[in-house]
Amino acid sequence: MKHRILLHNTYGIDICIQKFGETLINSDSQTILIRDIAAEHCKEDLMGVVPTLNNWFKYVDESLLNLIKPINPSDSKLKEFILRPFIMSGLKSTLIVTHSNFGVFLTKEILGIDYALELANHLGGANINEMLQHVKLKDKWQYTPDLQQLKNIENGLN
Repeated sequence: MKHRILLHNTYGIDICIQKFGETLINSDSQTILIRDIAAEHCKEDLMGVVPTLNNWFKYVDESLLNLIKPINPSDSKLKEFILRPFIMSGLKSTLIVTHSNFGVFLTKEILGIDYALELANHLGGANINEMLQHVKLKDKWQYTPDLQQLKNIENGLN
């Protein structure tokens, strides 16, 4: 479930729009908003919720903040991109999205390889899996459903 912390939120929806554009044309020649597709995906995975970064990162171990090494690249495009989670949330903890090896991947996907290499040079070995261990999941929608419990419910309905 913890992988959903990174992009299953309003920030992730904005990233989808940046990557794929505002709209697409489906097989029925209808214009569909990328925002709606991404939001629906969040709702399907998270019990009808489209969270913000603040919803995910409001409960963290204080030790997480020690793992985040804020960087200040000279390139304004890269700087704006990697600070976006913090700007959207006001929470330093949200910088794990861009100040980690996941951030390098995300930067490559959105800005290209040159920006990703520059970010990698600034970050060193910041590992997203290690950082995610410090995020606490406390809200009901943040849990993966018990598959056996779902089967029992389904069998009871039949």
